[in-house]
Amino acid sequence: MEKPEAGREKQIILVVDGDPVSQFYTCIFLQRLNYHVISVRTAEEALVILELTTPLIVITEVLLQQMSGVDLLKHVKQDPRTKHVPVLIYTTIRAEAQRDACQAAGCAGYLVHTSDHNLLYDAIQQATEPKPRHFIRLKTWLDVIVTAPGSGDQKALVSALSEHGMFVSTEQPLLKMTTATFTLYLPNAGANGIRLQGKVLYSHAALGSGKNPGMGVKFLQVQPDDDAMIKAFIEKELMSGIVADRQTVRT
Repeated sequence: MEKPEAGREKQIILVVDGDPVSQFYTCIFLQRLNYHVISVRTAEEALVILELTTPLIVITEVLLQQMSGVDLLKHVKQDPRTKHVPVLIYTTIRAEAQRDACQAAGCAGYLVHTSDHNLLYDAIQQATEPKPRHFIRLKTWLDVIVTAPGSGDQKALVSALSEHGMFVSTEQPLLKMTTATFTLYLPNAGANGIRLQGKVLYSHAALGSGKNPGMGVKFLQVQPDDDAMIKAFIEKELMSGIVADRQTVRT
C-alpha cells in the first residue's frame, strides 16, 4: 500500500456524464476514494473546465448532448496543453466498433459500466500511476492490536485498508520486513476481531520522517472467512447510502 503523506492534496478527476444518476453514483464513489471530483454534463462544459485546471484524468461517457465523448477525447488529445491528460471512456456502450474508435483516438482505457468497483479503480490507477494499485484502498479508522516476536501487544489504529494490506498508524512502528500478528476489529467481525499474519513493507517513525508515523503492512495469511469479511466491510463503507440515493435521484 502507498505511504500516506501528511498534508497530501487530493487529486482532481473530471467526470463527464449527461445521466444525473450515473454521474452521481460515479462521483460519490470517487469521492470516497479521496479524489476531488469536478462533474459536468456536456463535453462543452468539460472543455471550459480544462481551460481552468488540469485534472489527473478525465472520465467520460460516450453518449453526451451535442459533442460526443469521442469528440471530447479527440479535442483533449489534439490540444498541446491537455494531450498528456489521460481520458478514460466509462460508458454503457458495448459495441466493439465504438471501443476501437476510442482506442484509435488515444483513450487511456475503455470500460463498460460495471458493479465491480475494483475495475473502475484499477482503470484509473493504470492510467495515472507509474505503480498502479489493483485493489481499492479505503480510508478508515479501526482498532488493531499488533503482536510481534519479542514484544508485548501494542494497540494501534488502521487508517487505510485494502483486500491485501493496511496502513497502521502508530508512534511505535515495527521495523521493515518484520512479520507480526494483527488482530483487526472490524464492525462485522464480532468482539474478538480477526487475526491476520502480515509483513511490514515500510515504516515511518514519528520524528524526522515528514510522513505520518506508522507502517504499511502486507497480509501474508488470511482465512477465507476473514478475507470475505474484509471485502464486505470495504464494499459496505464505499457504497453506504449510494443505492438509496440513486433511487431518490431517479424519483
